[in-house]
Amino acid sequence: MKRLAVGMALMLVAVLVLPAMAAGDERHSYITVKDVTVRLEKADAVVTMNYTIDDGIGFLVLLLGKSDLREKALEVLNFDNADVQHLDLERVEVRVKNASNDYGQGSYWFPAHGFGVVVPSLTVISPQDVKHYENVNEFPDGLGYFA
Repeated sequence: MKRLAVGMALMLVAVLVLPAMAAGDERHSYITVKDVTVRLEKADAVVTMNYTIDDGIGFLVLLLGKSDLREKALEVLNFDNADVQHLDLERVEVRVKNASNDYGQGSYWFPAHGFGVVVPSLTVISPQDVKHYENVNEFPDGLGYFA
């Protein structure tokens, strides 16, 4: 019985550690990022990230809870003041308070921002413009807009 318990523990460690060791640039632990969309709303931003998680991890997330998945998703997005609005096994949506600088009279500046991984597809949407980037780990130049 003791051998069975040790064997199960080693298999669990292998399921969690081996995929992370083989991680690509768009991976963080057991999460592989597909795309990120940043929608700018006045000084705030609504950020949606679609991802996949490694096989076998979904069951563990459902069994043990989503707190680790939440933490890892927030590490990837790398925003301060992020409040998770939705989280499941394929997508997270967060609201970021004061993601942009408010210069008054409805003018805002969303500064350059770095992510925790390479994002295969990044879209930044302001009321006036849509910017799209591929295979980037940062939003490089910032974006001015009016709300």
